[in-house]
Amino acid sequence: MNQTKNEILQKRENGVHWIMFNRPESRNAMTVGMEQTIIEVSRQINEDPEVKAVIFTGAPADRPSFMAGADFDSLKKATTPEEFVKLERNGEAVQIAVEQIKVPTIAAMAGACVGGGALLAASCDVRIASPSVKFGLPIARTVGNCLSVQNYARLTSTLGYALTKDMIFSARLLTADDLLGVHAIREIVSDADLHSKAEEIAEQLKTLAPLTLYATKEALRRLRDQPVAAIPDDDLISACYASSDFREGVAAFMEKRKPRWLGR
Repeated sequence: MNQTKNEILQKRENGVHWIMFNRPESRNAMTVGMEQTIIEVSRQINEDPEVKAVIFTGAPADRPSFMAGADFDSLKKATTPEEFVKLERNGEAVQIAVEQIKVPTIAAMAGACVGGGALLAASCDVRIASPSVKFGLPIARTVGNCLSVQNYARLTSTLGYALTKDMIFSARLLTADDLLGVHAIREIVSDADLHSKAEEIAEQLKTLAPLTLYATKEALRRLRDQPVAAIPDDDLISACYASSDFREGVAAFMEKRKPRWLGR
């Protein structure tokens, strides 16, 4: 196993490239370094003809987890509307890089799959999950921010319009059964078998016409993004992130208490 950075482990087996999140103490919360690594590796994969499929998952741990959102250090450092918009765009760049990987991508999810983790999984072509998965963006209950229009589009293309809105408005996390019910995942697999099933799917995808798969994923991405590309959202992002409610939400989350929303 090649370890490029402690936060992300990588290995290559039979043309399948594994990208494993490795911050078990924080349930693999995404750091700025992890964002940069995912973007860089995604681009490198596109230049490597030996890679036939990519698997994103959490590294083996006593408490399995895919990714529990963003690391809060990055949220605390931003203070201006411009910095908050940039924060959202940086996260968006990760999803774009994953979607632009030319070979099939698989998300093997267990445990926390929240915030940026849910969006990264939604950016993959195939998803499987263990019964332990908790998928969602409970931002209306936690920190009080919002997503970019593109990320809302990404979620609705995976979950559907109604379930995306219900998930945000109820601030609940979806179960594996919820995801299977809307075909957001291919199947439910035990924690013990999750990685072997992901490898099995990767091997099956390798037997299919690569140009057909690439053309299909790229055409669907273009079809989804065409109507949202010109929709402005800086005002929505900055209004949420720069609000007193957001600062209160971050503080309450760190202090493990319920936030006191003021609507400003």
